[in-house]
Amino acid sequence: MKRRVTITLAPGLLKALDRAPGASRSEKIERLLAEALAHKGHRRWVAELKAFYQSDAAKAEREEDAVWQRMYEEAFFQDN
Repeated sequence: MKRRVTITLAPGLLKALDRAPGASRSEKIERLLAEALAHKGHRRWVAELKAFYQSDAAKAEREEDAVWQRMYEEAFFQDN
């Protein structure tokens, strides 16, 4: 169930809102807020992923992956 809210916007924001696609101001605001929140979540995920790959834990995992890759290649490409 949706709830009714009242907001106050600066004239420039209201003009921009009115130019945005959508049938009503409510629809436009709801869509813009949903997009902004999704973008914020994505930016946080990217930041966390970047931090992990710059950490010592990621370095250790990359080194372990390299060992496994070498073992795989040696086993797969052996001449029998």
